[in-house]
Amino acid sequence: MQTQAPSYAVRPPKRLGGSLSLDFVNTEAWRGDVPQRGERLTGYGEIALWAGHVGILDRAGVRRLMQEALLRPDAAADVLATALRLRDALGRILTAPVKTSADDLAVLNAVLARAPTRTGLAASKSGFAWTMTETDPLEQPLWPVVWDAAELLVSGRAERVGCCSDPDCAWVFLDTSRNRSRRWCSMADCGNRNKARRHYQRARAS
Repeated sequence: MQTQAPSYAVRPPKRLGGSLSLDFVNTEAWRGDVPQRGERLTGYGEIALWAGHVGILDRAGVRRLMQEALLRPDAAADVLATALRLRDALGRILTAPVKTSADDLAVLNAVLARAPTRTGLAASKSGFAWTMTETDPLEQPLWPVVWDAAELLVSGRAERVGCCSDPDCAWVFLDTSRNRSRRWCSMADCGNRNKARRHYQRARAS
């Protein structure tokens, strides 16, 4: 069962994944074995806000896509549905690459196929940006996500994707520790909460 989590307009995302595609998977709060999961992507606007927080879009880009979504509500709803399917597929693919199903790979490849082709660089006052072939702007927040996921997979770095040891949380992250010893999405959150839980249980037992 899904419950609505706070809007990204109120509470920015915690970027604990170490990779854009993993942060996208973590847009679902409490994605483990729990009766109620916290949904952050409750509308197209939340996708645009998330993309702004993680650097895919600037403020003007967020406003532009929100306005586009208001003009094309059916298309925006389709992109939201695509984003949720993609997130579920990436959650399975990136945590168990060798077990990737044909259906999940098809979901990822479908978005990759619609992403624009990078044709060159353009200079501006703020720096450089890719020039790209025309495609539906509403899917713009998803392009860097699928490019990042593909790079994780083809580089072999997906083998270092871990999952938070809190079974309720199950957020994913890129484990860059030397001996792959990272257990928690965040020691300050799940790590300390489980440490306190174990201390309480030992105190009760004694």
